[in-house]
Amino acid sequence: MTARSVRVRSGPVDLHCVVWGDVADPCVVVVYGNGGHAHWWDTLVPALVPGWRVLAPDLRGHGESAWAEPPAYRLDDYAEDLRAILDALVVGPVALVGHSMGGRIAVRYAAASPERVRGLAILDSRMTGVDRTAAAAWRGRISGRRAGRGYPSRAAALAAFRFVPDERGVPEAVVAELARHAIIERAPGDWTFRFDRAVLSLDGDGGGDLMAALGRIRCPATVMAGADSWVMDAAHRRAVAAALPGCTTRVFPGGHHFLVAHGAEVGAALREFVDGLPTHDPRS
Repeated sequence: MTARSVRVRSGPVDLHCVVWGDVADPCVVVVYGNGGHAHWWDTLVPALVPGWRVLAPDLRGHGESAWAEPPAYRLDDYAEDLRAILDALVVGPVALVGHSMGGRIAVRYAAASPERVRGLAILDSRMTGVDRTAAAAWRGRISGRRAGRGYPSRAAALAAFRFVPDERGVPEAVVAELARHAIIERAPGDWTFRFDRAVLSLDGDGGGDLMAALGRIRCPATVMAGADSWVMDAAHRRAVAAALPGCTTRVFPGGHHFLVAHGAEVGAALREFVDGLPTHDPRS
C-alpha cells in the first residue's frame, strides 16, 4: 500500500496528487471536502487496492498543492484542475468519488464531461447554494484572511486539529494521521495548517444550486451519507438520489465525516459500487 506523490500543473497552479495501486488497473479518483487533504482517503484505500488505482488530488489551496495567486477558489477552478489532473495521469473514464465540497466538484465535472466518468459516488454533499447568513456564522471571523494561526510547536499544532463539523468516533490513530498531513512549519517555531483560508468565501464555491446539473449525469451513481449529518440530511439525501436515475443510497453511522470514522465499511461499500460499474464506457 505504498503511496506515490505526483505533481501536475493546472494553468499557473502546481497541484499535488497521491496515487496508490497499479497504473494498469482502472482508476478511482477521490476528491475530499473543504479544508481537507489527499490523505483523508487513506483508510479507504485498502478496500480498493489492489484491483483499482486510486488517485487523490490535493485541491488548490489545500495540502501540498500551491495556493492560487490571486485567490481563485471557485467551483469552475476546481473542476478545471480536475480536468488537468485526469488529462495528465489517466487514460479512459474514471470512477469519481467526492465528499462534501468534493462531491460538488465531482458533479460539476461529471455533468460537463460525461465521457470521462464511468460512475459517480457522492458522499455527504449539499447540492444547494450557500446561505450567506449561515456561512458568516461559520466563516465570518476569518473572511478575508489567508494565513492561519501559528503554533509554537509541532505538538501544539497537532493538538489543535479539529473536525468541522465535529465528528465523534474517529479512531485516534486516524485523527493523528490526518493532523500530521495537515500541518507545516512555515518558519522556525511557527507551525500552522496548510489550508488557504481564502477558500472560505461567504458565498461558498460560487457554483450555486447544482440540482439541475444532477439531471445531466447519465453514469451509474450512488449517494452515501452519515445518519446524523446536517449537511446532507435525510430530505436532501432523498432529493439528490431522486435527481439521479437509478441511484442507490447508503447511510452509515456518524455525521458529515463518517468516511474517516468508518473507513473500512465505507471503503467496502465503494468497492462494491465500483466493481459493479460497466467495464467500458457505454457512450463510446
